[in-house]
Amino acid sequence: MRVEFHGLPSPDVEAIHRSGLDSYGDPVERHASAEEGSMPCRHCLRNVPAGQPYLALAHRPFRTRNPFTETGPIYLCDPGCTPVPPASEPPAFLNAPQYILRGYSADERIVYGTGAVIPRDQLTRYAAQLLDRGDIAFVDLRSASNNCFLCRIHRAA
Repeated sequence: MRVEFHGLPSPDVEAIHRSGLDSYGDPVERHASAEEGSMPCRHCLRNVPAGQPYLALAHRPFRTRNPFTETGPIYLCDPGCTPVPPASEPPAFLNAPQYILRGYSADERIVYGTGAVIPRDQLTRYAAQLLDRGDIAFVDLRSASNNCFLCRIHRAA
């Protein structure tokens, strides 16, 4: 099973920039990155360069709402950035030793027993194992320390 790591879809990011609102309907926060590598953009899957503006906001990366559609903080480049094409390797901004991977069904519900804290060097392998199952539609990669959404993993086309 080949997998692809995807940033947030451009139409979703453009809607956030246009509206200036987060998933709760609250205004996004605008900041300047103090140092390189501390603000990972969920659209281009790169760190916001030092001194450059970024948005901080609550985001729910799901189309539907149910008890399993988590909302959490994310960062986005401001102004908008160029999305990264889907890649078979984890994004370069991932520099923690471990992350949470969690499988979801087609109706955007957590598939119990799939969530695990995984070492960085095993992310692709575990995501492939999950996506090899018929009941898993996608896998979300989250911070193991803060549970923030980082990116989504799909089966490679």
